[in-house]
Amino acid sequence: MLEVKDLSVAISGRVIIRNSSILIERDSLVFLLGPNGSGKSTFLRAVIGYPGVEVISGSIVFEGEDLTSKPMEYRVSRGLTLAHQTPPKLTGVRMRQLLEALCRKTGCDPVEIASDLEIKHLLDREFGRGFSGGELKRAEIAMLLAQKPKLPLIDEPDSGVDVDSIGIIASAIKKLVSETPYKSTIIVTHSAQISKYIKPTLTCIMVSGEVKICGGPELLSEVFIHGFRELVRESKRES
Repeated sequence: MLEVKDLSVAISGRVIIRNSSILIERDSLVFLLGPNGSGKSTFLRAVIGYPGVEVISGSIVFEGEDLTSKPMEYRVSRGLTLAHQTPPKLTGVRMRQLLEALCRKTGCDPVEIASDLEIKHLLDREFGRGFSGGELKRAEIAMLLAQKPKLPLIDEPDSGVDVDSIGIIASAIKKLVSETPYKSTIIVTHSAQISKYIKPTLTCIMVSGEVKICGGPELLSEVFIHGFRELVRESKRES
């Protein structure tokens, strides 16, 4: 369904991602983990076709279609969406307006979505203005729910939020994934706090711009025991 193969990516001439591959199939909950600055967010931006993210080599294929050279707007129209690590604040645009505009296209209920994420009190405020870290993340997930994507790409949903917010966000992500045609997602995280609520079917580790290892749920436990870099070193010794 989504195959990223041998991907190398640069921003402003600087190579960030090198020869990295991930395959996401039906019923896949994929965690992409790694230390800060390892290129995880850039990887998602490359998949969605973010402006300024240049694919040097490799391919991005979704539903059998090569999207490598397609603009972001086209990829979104095909069903890919990205929840940002730090959503932008939108001056003069109320959250209710955004949700209603999306729901007119997809048939969702903006109030129901806001209720599920416990952010009804934010509906008549400018998007992002005065939101706490947890509220901002929940608002971004609300936008994702309203878009009804085929494959959501979720960047650091557990970063900078409190324990209560992580639980609410995790429940919303589970609902989101259950409503997608492929029942799949990829979640970028460096702390993996969200793993208390969502269990991955595939865990991949990115270090220094490369996807070094992919494995089953047990790999996540190994990360907590050994850390990212030590785990990568051990895998190299074993191979």
